[in-house]
Amino acid sequence: MMAIFSTALNRARTSFYGWRMIGLMLGPRAAGTGIFIVGSTLFIIPLEESLGINRGVTSVLFALSGLVGGLSAPLSGALMDRYGPRKVLLVSVAVLALGYVLFALSPNIVVVFIAFLVPIGLTSLNVAFNGSSGLINNWFDRLKATAMTTMQVGSGLGVLVLVPALALIINAWDWRVAAFAAAAAVLLLGFPATWASRDTPEEMGLLPDGAPAPAAGAHPAAHDGGLSARAAMRTPTFWLITGAAFCFGGATAGLGIHFVPIMDWKGIDAVTAAFILTVSTAFGASVALVAGRLADRFSPSLVAGIVALTAGFGVLVINVAEQTAAIWAGAVLVSASYSLYSLLWASVGRAFGRRAYSTIRGSVMAGSIGGTTGAPILAGFLFERTDSYGLALWIIVGLWVGAAAFLAVSTRRRPAQVVTASE
Repeated sequence: MMAIFSTALNRARTSFYGWRMIGLMLGPRAAGTGIFIVGSTLFIIPLEESLGINRGVTSVLFALSGLVGGLSAPLSGALMDRYGPRKVLLVSVAVLALGYVLFALSPNIVVVFIAFLVPIGLTSLNVAFNGSSGLINNWFDRLKATAMTTMQVGSGLGVLVLVPALALIINAWDWRVAAFAAAAAVLLLGFPATWASRDTPEEMGLLPDGAPAPAAGAHPAAHDGGLSARAAMRTPTFWLITGAAFCFGGATAGLGIHFVPIMDWKGIDAVTAAFILTVSTAFGASVALVAGRLADRFSPSLVAGIVALTAGFGVLVINVAEQTAAIWAGAVLVSASYSLYSLLWASVGRAFGRRAYSTIRGSVMAGSIGGTTGAPILAGFLFERTDSYGLALWIIVGLWVGAAAFLAVSTRRRPAQVVTASE
């Protein structure tokens, strides 16, 4: 495992700027994942205690924020395809930071909803995933899965550092101070890295994967082949990938948003729960490096399906566990799923090319919003009615199995032609 990470670092020292691009994108990934994707769970109980709201309302809050991100993904993807991921990512970093400032200053639940549904909801996924994936898809072809999953190191670092930091700040002061700290982290980690990035290797006279520069007179755009978004949506591969995203997006959001409350239900305090997230995420980042190499050798969808089954078993263990050690083990198994989005986006890039990658990717995300919105809301209301997360966790296990099934079928489909595709 260390040898794989060492290989990635050695590549970063070579002349191909693509590996440096991955290093730059670790910053936005760390900020988006650590603060919003994983860190949101830390704010649920403090908001309930501070504003006197119940678990169902907080579940709706964070689920609707994800809904806004999913619905806006095709639009932000189209903007990335037209103007370049870098510009969209720069704007998203600034708006996300302002969103957390508004959240910190919120006098009531109405303003909290506005903060999460508008500035945070519209930009958080761009910072966490969309922008960096669009950039890296442009820079890599043959090594696409390795490149995408290497960026998960950024997600791991974000959870490793930012989640426990936010938990300690909330514990020592309150959630408002933590929200201000989140805004500062987004700017510091996201803005300089994005400013130094480049949209495509062709901007620097390079080709994907560090291939030799084109001969004099060759047209660089010859390597931009791929399906349009409309053509991609007419393929079974697109809908199988979207079905998988619906299932594991719901499973990830349902467990992720409620992770700290689930640990509380299991008798584990918030700081310890944050520590469990930290350790399991560090393990998940290591697994992602291995998964990426395997995906480039075999199939991103095949590897993703195995990872989905592993995550489902981990949720099952958490649900039935009585001992803290068993809950730790379940969390570690679930952490393998941190590579899933990267593997899925590598599958999208491999199947459909670069031409409309961000638009296609955004359309897949929009297709998954039923899962990412419905699962957290359902989990919250089931807890309100039963005072237990047991049934919700069984539903999440089923979603992981469903994701694995979609991915298994998609591996049997031939990739779409992306070199000379047209409408």
